[in-house]
Amino acid sequence: MKFQGILTALVTPMNDQFQVDEEQLRQLVRLQIESGIHGLVMLGGTGEYAALSAEERQRAVRIAKEEAAGRVPVVAGVLEPGFGECMKACKAFEAMGVDALLVLTPFYLSPSQPGIIDYFQRVDQAVHTPIILYNIPYRTSVNMTPETVETIVNTTKNVVGIKECSPDLGQNIDLLRRVGDRISVLSGEEFLAGSVMTYGACGGIIATANVLPKIWLELYNKASSGQYKEAADLVKTYIPLFKALFREANPGPIKYAMRRLGLPGGRACTPIPADPTPETQAVIDKLLKEFGLL
Repeated sequence: MKFQGILTALVTPMNDQFQVDEEQLRQLVRLQIESGIHGLVMLGGTGEYAALSAEERQRAVRIAKEEAAGRVPVVAGVLEPGFGECMKACKAFEAMGVDALLVLTPFYLSPSQPGIIDYFQRVDQAVHTPIILYNIPYRTSVNMTPETVETIVNTTKNVVGIKECSPDLGQNIDLLRRVGDRISVLSGEEFLAGSVMTYGACGGIIATANVLPKIWLELYNKASSGQYKEAADLVKTYIPLFKALFREANPGPIKYAMRRLGLPGGRACTPIPADPTPETQAVIDKLLKEFGLL
C-alpha cells in the first residue's frame, strides 16, 4: 500500500472520565472520510496517546477501523519509549488488522543512531504490518538522521514510510534525496508541509486537518500537480490560523476550534488544560470568523 495524500492525525474524542467517546469518534471518522481525506492516523501526539490506557488505545483503533470499513487506511500510532511496550502495542494493533503502524523513535534513553537502527530492525523482524517511522525531535529530544533512515530502509522489509517532523528543511530535503523514491515521505509539520511537498514529499500527516481538511486537500492537490505558487499562496493565507491552533499545547487549541465549529472533538486530557486560555480562544474565534468558518 502506498501512503500518500493528506492523512489526518486524528484527535481522540473523550468523555469526562477521559475514556474514548465512541459515538463522537465514529462521527468524526465519518466526517473526515466524507471530506475526502486520504487516511486516518490514530493515537499520535494529537490523538493523546500518552493520556490513554492501553485498553482505551485499542478501543479507539478498533472503533476507527470499524467505522472506516476499508474506505481509507487506518494507521495506529505506537509512541513508546522502550522496546517491550512497543512490541505489546504493535502486536495488539497488528491483530486488529491496522493498515500500518506509526512507530516513534525510542526516547528518554537518548539512543545513538546505531541504537535507533537496531530498534527499528527488531520491530521490523517482529511484525508483518507496514511500518511508518515517526521522527519528531523537538518532542523526543532524539533526531533520526536521513543517513539512519536510509540504513533502516535498506535493512528492513516492512518500513514503507516516515512521518518527518524535523523543522530543518535541509534535513527534509536530504531525506527525500536518500529515500524519497522508495518510501512514502510524509510531512508532519504544518509550516513546512507545502515546501516539502514541492521537493517531492508525497503528502502529510497533519493535525490541523481535523479543523481544515478541505484546505489541506486543496494544498496537496496544488503541490502535487505542480501549482507551486498557488500552494505557497494558500499556506501564506492560512498560516495565522495554523499558528493559532498551536498557540498552546497540542491538541488543546485544535479541540477548542473543533468544538466551536460543531465538530466532535471533545476536550483535551490533563495535563493539557480542557480549555485554552481566554486569549487563545479569542485569537482562534477571530480567525475562524475571518476565514468564514464561524
